[in-house]
Amino acid sequence: MKHLLFILLTVIFFSGCASQNSLQNSSLSPAMQADLARPLYCQGAKECKVMWKRALQFVSLNAGYPIKTANAALIETEQFTEPYLAGWREFNDKTAISIRVTKIPLGDGKYQIWTEAGCTNNRSGGCVPNRWETLWRAKLFIREGRE
Repeated sequence: MKHLLFILLTVIFFSGCASQNSLQNSSLSPAMQADLARPLYCQGAKECKVMWKRALQFVSLNAGYPIKTANAALIETEQFTEPYLAGWREFNDKTAISIRVTKIPLGDGKYQIWTEAGCTNNRSGGCVPNRWETLWRAKLFIREGRE
């Protein structure tokens, strides 16, 4: 129950005013959209360790903000607040993307890997890079090790 509440609050937090129409209006092909909608799972210690390592690598290389938390169940970046960390990367704007990856235990060594991305600018001009493309690339990289 605690995990379900955490997931629900996380989805609400990152979704902003974006809707399914935002996904349909993105540059993702129908096959990519279907892949993005499919849950991501790992089974067993070895597979989960590899996928979690890939998740950390993806976030560190693709998020617009530095990683705030990285442990066995959560990888999360900072988010835009004014004033932000001065001089971090070349930008400090509301379009920079924040990423959160959560590993949710399902029992018997199986976990769901939940990916989320968003930015302060979700409601208007959008995130840079596009949040839906970022999520699709993250899931592909975590699952297969390729982008």
